[in-house]
Amino acid sequence: MKKINPIMLVVIILVGGFCAFKIMSFLGCYVRIEDANECWKLTAW
Repeated sequence: MKKINPIMLVVIILVGGFCAFKIMSFLGCYVRIEDANECWKLTAW
């Protein structure tokens, strides 16, 4: 296994964390108001 560039690793972690946050906020919103379209507008910034 070749050495992973530390900068690349940080970028992957940030993007992954951001996506996870978006998914969690979308799901949390969906559970509360049960309107997928409205939640998508709120979380898709």
